[in-house]
Amino acid sequence: MFKSLQTRILLYSLLIASVPVLILGIISYGSQRSLLEKEARNALNAGSLNIVNETYNYLNERISDVKLMSANSVVINPDSSKEEKSVELKKFNDAKGNYYGILYLDLEGNVIVDTSNKMIGDQLADRIWFKEALEGHEFLSDVYKTKAYSEPVIALSAPVHDVTGKMIGVVSPAFRLEGLWEMMEKKANEISDKYPVNFFMINQEGIMISKKDPHGVFKDSALEEMGLTKEKLMEASISDELYSAENGEKIYSIQPVHTIAQTENKWFVVVGADKKQVFQPLNDLLTRYLTIYSIVFVSIILAVYLLTRTLVRPVQDLVEATEDFIEGKEFVVSDKSSFEEMEKLHLAFLRMMETIEDREKEIVRTEKLKYVGQLAAGVAHEIRNPLTTIKGFFQLLKSHDHDKTLIEKYSDVMLHEVDRVNVFVTQLLDLAKPHQLEWEKLDLKDFIDEIIDTYTSPIPSSHVKLINGLTQSVFVYSDKNRLRQVLLNVLNNSYEAIDGKGQIELRMTAVSQYVNVMIRDDGKGISSENLKNIGMPFYTTKPDGNGLGVATCIQIMEELKGKFQIESTYSEGTKVTLVIPTTNRLIK
Repeated sequence: MFKSLQTRILLYSLLIASVPVLILGIISYGSQRSLLEKEARNALNAGSLNIVNETYNYLNERISDVKLMSANSVVINPDSSKEEKSVELKKFNDAKGNYYGILYLDLEGNVIVDTSNKMIGDQLADRIWFKEALEGHEFLSDVYKTKAYSEPVIALSAPVHDVTGKMIGVVSPAFRLEGLWEMMEKKANEISDKYPVNFFMINQEGIMISKKDPHGVFKDSALEEMGLTKEKLMEASISDELYSAENGEKIYSIQPVHTIAQTENKWFVVVGADKKQVFQPLNDLLTRYLTIYSIVFVSIILAVYLLTRTLVRPVQDLVEATEDFIEGKEFVVSDKSSFEEMEKLHLAFLRMMETIEDREKEIVRTEKLKYVGQLAAGVAHEIRNPLTTIKGFFQLLKSHDHDKTLIEKYSDVMLHEVDRVNVFVTQLLDLAKPHQLEWEKLDLKDFIDEIIDTYTSPIPSSHVKLINGLTQSVFVYSDKNRLRQVLLNVLNNSYEAIDGKGQIELRMTAVSQYVNVMIRDDGKGISSENLKNIGMPFYTTKPDGNGLGVATCIQIMEELKGKFQIESTYSEGTKVTLVIPTTNRLIK
């Protein structure tokens, strides 16, 4: 990156010209942003505190009302009839106008009086506000919806004691939220004349009430939408810093609401503003900066391009000639006139390319001879032993009479050695010649289950436990027969590596566009010295091996657009990982 001469000249010119402009823009942008953030923080925090103070006063007035109800001379008189208490409570309700209705309950939680005549006879002993009143507290409930009222309400409760101090019942008014919203909206409109704000109340359980939907109570989603948890809500409420929503679109000031009565949950007033509107002046400033910067940028690019064209063109011609040489074409440099230094460089490159061609031919000849020598040595070693055995038995047969028993005995040995040669030649051809692959979509779990069901251990007396950990179906693209050959070879090697009892375990993990199949055994493992050579043709640590098995597996997995990976620790075991593609895009 930025290595070409033309690009570097362009880059340096842009840095010299644009860095001062950029630094000034960043400084100005940062100071303007800080100013707007401070202004928004002061406005939202002050506004939310004003709303909290008004809310505190409003709620405490309601709590004072319920105290007055619970101390009314008619209500506290045990001898007053239900009708008398109902009349007294209705008078109070009509005078205040802030309540949907007022309930009077006996100590068992039965509704004796209801000014709205909707809940008389209901059993409400399980309500938390009733239980708290029985404990002797004035109590402010959460916002909730009830069948008696179409809109959400907040229930207040207070114990009723007679003149002797004995508790005789509970009074509970349900007050309207309209007055609370009107007060909060009035204070919210005073916060800022530059951008609108929204406000709502939320408790620590995530229940939110908002004037946007006065007929509903939002549950669960409020905290999640704001990117808050209960702990973060509490932290944000004691901080002067504004809280930014998780999606980055809103900023909030969060303040706790206090009351003189006990509450079911802690409530908070949240005042928020759209971040785009708060920072709109900043966006306008940024647009002006970008316009100026773009003009400077384009002007510099045009000027530098014209300047560097005559300097860079000869270098580009040399690069193109070199790339043509890499692709096998003749190295030909441009005959266009250029500056003296460039012409000398052309001639030096021409001489270098001629030298490289000669040395490359020599290296190819040397590598071919080296590989042929290794191949010849491996083939000679693997074939010489069976041929020596066959020759020896032919000499024995020649020196003895034609004993049929002896001939049969020697013939079996010679046929076994011929089979060894045949297997070796087959493996050698399998490693050397390309195969026509038959790609298909396989359910890897079913495919491996089938192999394990029909698999026969190469050591009949082995006490090895085979554990199949593949439990989910995963589809791969592969050649069934070639993949089966690799799996069988790995399983055979794992069995042969275990002396006595042990286990072989198959596991599978999915990664992007591939599946990893891991075959792990707890056999004797491979030393680090031997592990370096595993996979080289004719390298083997087995007394009767030929060193082609793993080499063939590696080549097959490469043909299948996958990988063959092996890890091992001596005396602990070996893990082989087959990386198999799950998409046909990788096999094209």
